[in-house]
Amino acid sequence: MKKSEIQITKPIADTIAKICFDTVEFSRLYDQDKGVQQIFQCNDNIKKGLKWFIGSETKQTMAENVMVYKKAVKNTLDVYNNLKLSFTDKEKIISTLINLNQHLTELQEQIK
Repeated sequence: MKKSEIQITKPIADTIAKICFDTVEFSRLYDQDKGVQQIFQCNDNIKKGLKWFIGSETKQTMAENVMVYKKAVKNTLDVYNNLKLSFTDKEKIISTLINLNQHLTELQEQIK
């Protein structure tokens, strides 16, 4: 194995699985409300984020892609937290984004 290749350990695999579940849950909640979709274009980055790092072949690439995904999550979380509108599942979406951010942080630490 090359020094730069990623060795997928059980903790890394478990964290990636958590990120997958968070992303799917966010997508499910988001897809339920068509009105909210029109407001939040930033949500598309959350739904596409897994594609950014799942195919990474090196630690450096994965770390960079996780960082980009994490930035998108933070920006989207800021939008939801500062939004003065009330809508179905807003708190669940915020909670899911917080979980996703936490799991991405865990993954960052594990791939260092």
